[in-house]
Amino acid sequence: MKKHIPVYLIIICILLGSLFLMSQKQQGETIDQMPEFNERILLVPLDSRPPCGKLVADNGRTAGIEVIIPPSESMDFYTLPGDRKKLQEWLNQEIKSCDEAIISIDQLLYGGLIASRNKSVSDVDIAALSEYLKKLHADNPNVKLHAFSILPRMNPPDFVEKYQDRKKLMEWSRLIHKYDEKPLSETGEKIQKLEAEIPSALINAYKDIYNRNLRLNCQLANLVADETLEDLTFGQDDGEIFSLPNLKLKDFRHYIDKKQIPKDKLSILHGADEVALSILTNIVSKAQSFKVYVDYSSEKAAREVMPYMAISNQDTAEERLAFHHSLIVGTPEEADYILFISATDEEAMDRRRSNAEKLLNYQQNGKPVALVDLSKNFTAHEALLPILIKENYPINSLTAYAGWNTASNSIGTAISQAEIYLSALTEASEHDRVVFSNICNLNNRICEDYYYLKDIIDLVNDNLRKKGYSNVYDLDLEHNYKWAVDMMEDTMKQRLVQYKASKAFKSSFTAGNTEYAVTDMQINTYFPWPRTFEINLTCSPTLRKK
Repeated sequence: MKKHIPVYLIIICILLGSLFLMSQKQQGETIDQMPEFNERILLVPLDSRPPCGKLVADNGRTAGIEVIIPPSESMDFYTLPGDRKKLQEWLNQEIKSCDEAIISIDQLLYGGLIASRNKSVSDVDIAALSEYLKKLHADNPNVKLHAFSILPRMNPPDFVEKYQDRKKLMEWSRLIHKYDEKPLSETGEKIQKLEAEIPSALINAYKDIYNRNLRLNCQLANLVADETLEDLTFGQDDGEIFSLPNLKLKDFRHYIDKKQIPKDKLSILHGADEVALSILTNIVSKAQSFKVYVDYSSEKAAREVMPYMAISNQDTAEERLAFHHSLIVGTPEEADYILFISATDEEAMDRRRSNAEKLLNYQQNGKPVALVDLSKNFTAHEALLPILIKENYPINSLTAYAGWNTASNSIGTAISQAEIYLSALTEASEHDRVVFSNICNLNNRICEDYYYLKDIIDLVNDNLRKKGYSNVYDLDLEHNYKWAVDMMEDTMKQRLVQYKASKAFKSSFTAGNTEYAVTDMQINTYFPWPRTFEINLTCSPTLRKK
């Protein structure tokens, strides 16, 4: 016997289907495509961590640039150096199909940043690298070579094993520079006392690091002078105002002046991991010069020298904007975008609500905002983002967000993301795709810089230590790596549910003359190295064009 579906059920199904389609139409067209590639740039990253490679490729994609990165088998992996021979073979082949190349000297010479801190190279190695770069340029004369090199950090390398020796060497490093600036007898006596307490072999080995690096830097500067390199950028790793690295940097500046090497081709920046991204920004924006209004969470925030930095936040911002040929303007009305630097400690937390109101005013007046969200103690409760979420600030309207590691890392990343995005928006045919790409990048940084690095990492590390795994920089697959990943993923998913449910996340925003809204987001994460210090994170938002 046939069973007939009642007519009223059919009518209800049709009505529900119509309501669903109307709802989808009201939400708008889904944008889920990236910009088409129209240019190829080769990148030899500083090392295999996501900030040094993936971050560059993600932002390049916004501008329609395919960033070609070496295969993993030729790159470093944590303390294991990269295979320099394989890397050169790959570079020789791939560069032929690229328009420009961004090359890490530390990867080519040492096999990565960590290797550069512990691996000794000879003058013969430095000369061989110089000859290799000359041949690379001669074989590919139409490809511009943008090189960058990281100045050694102040911290002693791993061969200085004892804590007291490391502590004394760092103090000796500070005093040597201070004595050079102002030769007081009291400072000289302290230096002599330390030199009597520290094994001379350690002092000599420590000094050799910076002397060798000075010789390398001079050799690289010569490659700029003979036009082998299009330009050369030095990044200054974790440092302080007074240190042996800064003293040697002064010697290098004297060398540049003596040899009359063009200063428009040679730059020195405070930072390391984000330097390749900064170079890419200049390639993307080319001759374009942005007008930028720099605002701070307080007057103190501008003057503040954050942990692991040798200069203030204001000096860092001015240095990086000068590198990008951006013009700092005196009023928000003149600016193409606002660079807002929030640097908060426990004393300044009560200013965050008024700062949130200030950002909302910028947004309502149609000014793009790039937010640098620094915390002196690297904690979530000092950040500005949770206040913005609480005050229903439309988070996805931000042009850029950064709050990871050092102030130079964050300021450099926020400026780069903002200027690459705003440059790419000028291509009207790719407008929707450019917005989608930047929304992906924006939320990658929010989820990693705020949710993971200022919150979840401490929970993961504390739980590992409670179980007896005291060294969170040396995880292993058999005992704790998988467990650490599971903890991180579960907690990230919990935070993501709260973030997606907020009005701040769901609020629509305007880019150009078009209104958009992010209605959902998925996330994928894992630890790229056997440590909890950084994660590989990819957000997949659902962007709708209203």
